[in-house]
Amino acid sequence: DYAQASPFEALLQDEDPNDGRFIPPLSKGDHSWMQTPLPASVFSKPEQACLANGIYFEARGESVRGQAAVAQVILNRVRNPNSICGVVYQNDNWFNRCQFSFACDARKKRIDNPAAYQTAQDVAMAVTAGKIFIPEVGSSTHYYANYVHPGWARTMQKMTRIGLHIFYRTYGGGWS
Repeated sequence: DYAQASPFEALLQDEDPNDGRFIPPLSKGDHSWMQTPLPASVFSKPEQACLANGIYFEARGESVRGQAAVAQVILNRVRNPNSICGVVYQNDNWFNRCQFSFACDARKKRIDNPAAYQTAQDVAMAVTAGKIFIPEVGSSTHYYANYVHPGWARTMQKMTRIGLHIFYRTYGGGWS
């Protein structure tokens, strides 16, 4: 970490190939793509706003851990289509058939709880920076609320349940 080194030492240190970005540890069965650093753009204000929106509208009633798990899934999916906003709003023009239900349910989105939104923003940055990582969620790319039963769930490996959400990853390392 350059901030912890003297200026002289910082100049002599080798470049960090990950540009300081968090690389999560692989647990048994996790997919190797998790070791690919996220694009630096995930820290931009618009990308963080999209992640906070995803957390707020999908999981604001959950614990911080539950919100972080949702954020981790969104970030796991950033490797395709390569941006947080692209993930959160993917297929948002397909009524009730998009990636995250809040994005395409035709209801007006209003942030009516500023404190909960601030928590979502804080969780978004913490998960992006690697300050929060949930090994049980690992390389999960999907989740659903326990009161729905999507057909895709039987084709995936169940990872864990946190709050009202059940998390899944693919068997082969792909996206579906």
